[in-house]
Amino acid sequence: MIAGATVLAGKGLEPLHDALVEFDGTTVSSVGPRPEQVERTHAASMTLIPGFIDAHVHIGLYEPADVLAGGVTTVRDLAWPVDVIGALVQLSRSNDFDGPTVIAAGPMLTAPGGYPTTATWAPPGTGLEVGGPDDAARAVASVVEGGFSIVKIALNPPAGPVLDAATLQAIVDAAHERGLKVTGHIYGLEQLEKALDARVDELAHMLMSDETIPDRTVRRMVDQNVAVVPTLSIFSGPSQRTAIANLHSFRKAGGRVIYGTDLGNEGPKPGIDAREIKAMSNAGMSGLDIVRAATVDSADWLGLTSVGAIAPGMDADLVLVEGDPLEDPTALTDVVGVWRRGIARAS
Repeated sequence: MIAGATVLAGKGLEPLHDALVEFDGTTVSSVGPRPEQVERTHAASMTLIPGFIDAHVHIGLYEPADVLAGGVTTVRDLAWPVDVIGALVQLSRSNDFDGPTVIAAGPMLTAPGGYPTTATWAPPGTGLEVGGPDDAARAVASVVEGGFSIVKIALNPPAGPVLDAATLQAIVDAAHERGLKVTGHIYGLEQLEKALDARVDELAHMLMSDETIPDRTVRRMVDQNVAVVPTLSIFSGPSQRTAIANLHSFRKAGGRVIYGTDLGNEGPKPGIDAREIKAMSNAGMSGLDIVRAATVDSADWLGLTSVGAIAPGMDADLVLVEGDPLEDPTALTDVVGVWRRGIARAS
C-alpha cells in the first residue's frame, strides 16, 4: 500500500490528498482517504500518478529496465524488426518482466528504398517495402499476423522515395478493414495533406519539416479526429519552436495529443523525459494536460483498458513523484518510486 500521498485518482485524475492506495496482487484494490489508524509513509509530500504510457519509442535501443525505472510503465514501439520486437512484446506480458509493457507496430511500411530502409539507426527489417496498391493487403496482413497493434507508414521525401497516394490509400483501407489505426512519420505539408486525404489516423511526430501548419489544415486534422504524438524533444532550435507552435495551434483547435518521445532518437532519455515535458508546457499544456496525454487519454486512444488510471480493478502501474505536477509539471521527472503490476521497481 501507499499511504499519505496525493493521488490523481480515477479517469478524472482528481487530486485526492492524504490518500491510501492498496494493491491486491497485480491490481489496485482500493483508493480512498487514509484512515487515521494507517500511518503516513514518506509519501506525504509526493504525488502518485498512473504509470506513463510513451506512445512512440524504439525500445530496442535502450534497456527496458531503465525505461521502467524512469516512470514509463507501458510503451508502444513504432518500428523494429518483426522477430525481435514480437518476442519482446510477448516477454513483457509477464508480471515480473523488468521493463514496461510493450505494444508495437512491427515494421514501418514504406516505398521501395524509402525511409527507414537506409537509416543508420534502423536494423534490417525495420522497414517493410510496399511495391504498390496490390501489395498493400499483404503488408497489412503481415502486421496483423504478427500480433501488432497499429500500422505505421513513412512519408519522408528527404530520406528517399515515398508511398504514392494510391498505395497509401490501399494501406489505410486495409488497416481499417482489420480494425487497426494508421500512424504516420510525415515530413512536409504536401505529405500531410496526402495523409489526411487517405484518412491516416495519427501523426507519429508533430510535422517533421520546419513549416507552420495552416489553420485550415489544423482544422481538418481536428475534424478528422487525427491524434498527434508530438515527440517535441527530438527537435531543436527554430525547428522545435515551430513544432511547439504547431502543437499549440492544434490543441487550441481541440486536437487530441498523446504523449510520446521517440525514445531511441537523439534527445529523449529513458523514462519520463524532461525535454518533452518542458516543450509540452511551452506549447500551453498544463501539468494536468500532460498527465492526461500520457495516461487516461493515451490508454483510450491505444485501446488499453487495464492501464492509464488509478482505480480499483486497474493494473497497479503507479509512479510516485516528489512535489505537485499539477502546479509544476517538472515534478513529473522527479521520480522516487515505480510499481508495475503491483511490484516495486528500482527508480
